[in-house]
Amino acid sequence: MPSFLARMHQPEPENKCPDCLSIKLEGIPVQQENSDRFEFWHLSTQTHQIDLHLTIHFNEQWESLKQGRVKFGLKGGELRLKLEHCELPFESRELAGSFALGIQTERQEPEASKKTTGIEGGIRTTTSALDGSKTKTLFNGNPKTDFNKTEAFQVSVCHVTPKVSEENPAWIFEEERGDPVLKGVLRQETLGTLNAIDLPCRVEATFEVSQRDVCLTDAEGLWPPDISRNKRAVLARLIIQRLLAPKFKPYLSRAELHYD
Repeated sequence: MPSFLARMHQPEPENKCPDCLSIKLEGIPVQQENSDRFEFWHLSTQTHQIDLHLTIHFNEQWESLKQGRVKFGLKGGELRLKLEHCELPFESRELAGSFALGIQTERQEPEASKKTTGIEGGIRTTTSALDGSKTKTLFNGNPKTDFNKTEAFQVSVCHVTPKVSEENPAWIFEEERGDPVLKGVLRQETLGTLNAIDLPCRVEATFEVSQRDVCLTDAEGLWPPDISRNKRAVLARLIIQRLLAPKFKPYLSRAELHYD
């Protein structure tokens, strides 16, 4: 494996709303015989291969407005790759199917846990100010550890569909279980094996969302508590269309790999 590939410094990812979405792209050169010198790129007619790994994190994020704030998340989106001097054959792409996103962890100090021993777990219910919906979160307490720290977690299921395109690889992400938004981490999943043809070899990954991918999950200070559900829905769509969606263009997150 060309050691200089593994040592190359890569650009930092650009995440416009890091609490809502962040992506990281990693390239792992595939071991090949007689390819431990820089001259391999210039003297060999072979195609060098690099395994592409994606880490993507979904969550909710608060956005401040003039008269209040809203919390939003994503129901889905599209990951797109732009390739230079390399290719990712469709048959080599591995990310597809349903994935349970990794655990979200929160540290809390509930009063009850300070006074009660032997707590094994329970259900915490929170109510959204946006539509009055209730969300139940499972939490575990360990009586053998610090009672002031409670672990809470909630897992989403994400379905990933690769688009059939040789020149412009893309994957569609969708919430599968019926939850309002995606929450959790997909960690170091293999996108596929890249064939690097020549130098400079570059990969640009962007995660793009449309208005229908964005969902408001909570709001504060924007309307009276007795407003009808229909009016809340109309206002939510206007906030997404006019205030949030323009900030997400042309992409919400971007990551690059350079081999110069």
